[in-house]
Amino acid sequence: MSATRLLPAVPGNWNRCLSTFSLCLFLLLVSAGCQKPQPSDSQAEKDDSSASSTEQSSSKDAATAEEKTIDPKMVTKPGEPMTAERYQEVKARLKAIGLALHYSHDKNRSFLPSQEEHPEYFDENGQLKVSWRVHILPFLSQKPLYDQFKLDEAWDSPANAPLAKKMPEVYRSPDTPIGSDKTRFRVFEGQWGKNNRGREAPSTIFPLGKPVQIRNILDGTSNTVMVVEAGPDKAVLWTQPGGLKDEHPKAEFGAAGRGIPVLLADGSTRCYKRDIDESKWKDLINPNDGNVIDDREYTIIHTTLKPDQIKVLQQLRGIVMAFYDYVDKYNRFPPADEHLVDGKPNLSWRVYLLPFMGQEALYQQFKLDEPWDSPHNKALVAKMPAIYQFGSAGKPGETRVMTFSGEKTPFPGGPGSRIRDITDGTSNTIFFVIAAEDKTVPWTKPEDLPFDPAAPIKALGTLTTPVIPAVMMDGSTRGIPVNIPAKTLANLIQPADGNVITVDLPSYKPE
Repeated sequence: MSATRLLPAVPGNWNRCLSTFSLCLFLLLVSAGCQKPQPSDSQAEKDDSSASSTEQSSSKDAATAEEKTIDPKMVTKPGEPMTAERYQEVKARLKAIGLALHYSHDKNRSFLPSQEEHPEYFDENGQLKVSWRVHILPFLSQKPLYDQFKLDEAWDSPANAPLAKKMPEVYRSPDTPIGSDKTRFRVFEGQWGKNNRGREAPSTIFPLGKPVQIRNILDGTSNTVMVVEAGPDKAVLWTQPGGLKDEHPKAEFGAAGRGIPVLLADGSTRCYKRDIDESKWKDLINPNDGNVIDDREYTIIHTTLKPDQIKVLQQLRGIVMAFYDYVDKYNRFPPADEHLVDGKPNLSWRVYLLPFMGQEALYQQFKLDEPWDSPHNKALVAKMPAIYQFGSAGKPGETRVMTFSGEKTPFPGGPGSRIRDITDGTSNTIFFVIAAEDKTVPWTKPEDLPFDPAAPIKALGTLTTPVIPAVMMDGSTRGIPVNIPAKTLANLIQPADGNVITVDLPSYKPE
């Protein structure tokens, strides 16, 4: 009898069930045999640690690779000088920020929104809930990003916090890694209080509470610091409100280099020596303390210009500073009333500036009550200071430095204008220019460029360069294109015609 015959007979459906069960059992066993053995807890921790280490290593490698892509010229170590290339990059960012702040002022009548109009933007301490950098986004071509913020909520609210990852490039320093959400472009946060004249005034351009208007900057926009680039250890999330403290400004710069790039309230930029006196830094930061600083000795020149080009810019700067020193003494641009004879000057404004440019001895040789071409005064024409010499030497004692003169100009022919008369803004009004070589005049002669509103460029002579070298009344130098429309040039010459020019005039670069 065979073994199979010893098995009891089973119904057919049971055979099918057993066959199915056997197949399932077989598949289960095969599946179990193919599975990877489960690790112990200690082994799992070891594997997790290894994976984490691998991820950290990858991140570190990526960061290192990113750092390697940063041009060494863009990196400044603490206490070391900055390269000209890096300063130019920072300068471009500061310029853009400055323009945005001024556009914001045009809209809000102050650099930032006011608490009166938007109380929901401020916390109980009078501080904006999100940074000033967020509020000027629309003026940096970042309106879509601006619209994502809830300005009535804190910077770290659930709605606003994720947006910190979207920092615009304009807030990134040249050596800040890509992907960072921290910025080194900072402002000094101050308070409103009494100034040394007993009037209510802000201690910085960004005080708590009421925002500052340009009219609050009584020390002059070209003498007041607005934004600085602090050291890398002073970087903050770009959306976070607050600022550097103005009590000890030098300490607030952190691990910065030897020079501190700054944006002044007139939109110009400088690189100031970090180690200047603390009191001078405070004067530069305070817009209303009555201390106007001659910053020439504190400024570090970062340029790729040649020495001759730098010399030209220094000459122009020296003339500007002499003009403003004259205004400080006489409360108007030259000529002051005491320099007039029968309502007109005997000598050029260039003579009246001599005491303010280290030429007191030469000034004392003039007879102010005699005309420029009297026998005595005419003999002094040959003693023209080098500061008035531009270009190749022409006739001895002749200069190309001139103002536009006549009705509706800052130099109408009688007493000079006052700063308060420049209602279109000092950055929108031409101070003086370098005329063409065929348009020279004796430097002592009270003669300048006659202003013709219909064709103002004709007075400049035969121009052989693509731009007109011009100095604006805020002290900035501009290269005005020779093909500028006559109406636009006329608007730039007139200080109070109500036409504020929005054309972006490039800085003047001497040939």
